[in-house]
This record gives sequence, C-alpha cells and structure tokens, in this order.
Amino acid sequence: LANNPDMMIKLSSQKIYEIIKPCGLGPKKSKAIYDLSNILVKEYKSQVPESFEALESLPGVGHKTASVVMSQGFGHPAFPVDTHIHRLAQRWGLTNGKNVNQTEKDLKRLFPIENWNKLHLQIIFYGREYCTARGCDGTKCSICKACYPNRKKPKKTNKQ
Repeated sequence: LANNPDMMIKLSSQKIYEIIKPCGLGPKKSKAIYDLSNILVKEYKSQVPESFEALESLPGVGHKTASVVMSQGFGHPAFPVDTHIHRLAQRWGLTNGKNVNQTEKDLKRLFPIENWNKLHLQIIFYGREYCTARGCDGTKCSICKACYPNRKKPKKTNKQ
C-alpha cells in the first residue's frame, strides 16, 4: 500500500488510521506516521536518518524505537529496553532499576557492546518462550531455576 515515505504522504491520516486500527493503534499514531513521513521526504530525502538525535526528533519516535532502528536497521550498537526486557532483567537480578532507562544503563554495563544488538532479541525471544510475564515457575526457565532454586509456586505479576 505504501512501502516508503513518498507513498505514505499520498495517504490521508484517516486512511493510515483505518489501516493501523486493527493493530490497536489510534488516530494519534496515524497522525505521527503521516507527519513523520512528511519530514522524511522533506528533510531527509525520503531516507531514515542514521542518528539517535534525528530519529528521536521525529513524531512518535522515542528512545526505544530509535534504539531498535539504530541496532536492527543500521547495525549500530544499542540495547533497546522495553517493558518485557525490563521485567526479565529485574526478575533475573540484572538490575534494580525502577524504569527502562536505568535498566538500559545497567544492561549496557553488564554486557559487552558487541553483544547488545543480538542480546536484545535473544532476551525477547527467550522471555516469550520460557519466562512469560504472567508467571515463571522455573520448570521451563533455567535462568529462574538457577536464580530461585527453592521456588515452589510461579512468580506472578499483579496484572490481570
């Protein structure tokens, strides 16, 4: 439908909203996508900028998204931390950070820079398969089993 910024700006914000609505994204996100596409066309010759500062200045792009683009899109060392990585790092005793920013700093100190890009993805995939948000009883997650050998019941979050 629109696989580049030049094609995206030919769509209205409303049309973008209709496309992304099934993903649970709303009108605010569709406007950000439209505005971001316009900026890419006008200021960056339809290319995604290759710096944290430029990326984070774009509508709807925060630090985590910029980190994902820099690491996965451009191959620059970055350690994107979302709520899932934050939860696992806390559960595994890798951080006592109260937010994703502190957890990112802690993980960057713990792991060599050359491992950051792959480790980000590995933690996500491992968490989905073996150490889910709703609970981990240590039977599937060998990391939790090593960290908490005497756990009898799953560790559950308070979220419903």
